[in-house]
Amino acid sequence: MNAAMYRDIFEENLFQSALDRRVGRRYIFQQDNDPKHTAKITKDWLRDKSVNVLEWHSQSPDLNKIEHLWRDLKMAVH
Repeated sequence: MNAAMYRDIFEENLFQSALDRRVGRRYIFQQDNDPKHTAKITKDWLRDKSVNVLEWHSQSPDLNKIEHLWRDLKMAVH
C-alpha cells in the first residue's frame, strides 16, 4: 500500500465510520510514523479535511528499554 491508496481508503471510509459511530467531528485520529502515514499527500488530505491527528513521536533506540535488556542478555550468554 502506498500513500495514495491510504488516502483513498480515508476518502471512502473515514467520515462514514465517524457518522456510523455517531461521533461526528469529535474524534482524534491516531496513526504511527509509517511512511504512508507521514507522506505529504496524506498530511495534506488530513489537514484539508480538518481531521484532528494525534502526534506520534518517533521512538529513539536510546529510550527503548527492551533494547538494553537484549544487549545485557547477549553479553551474559556469550
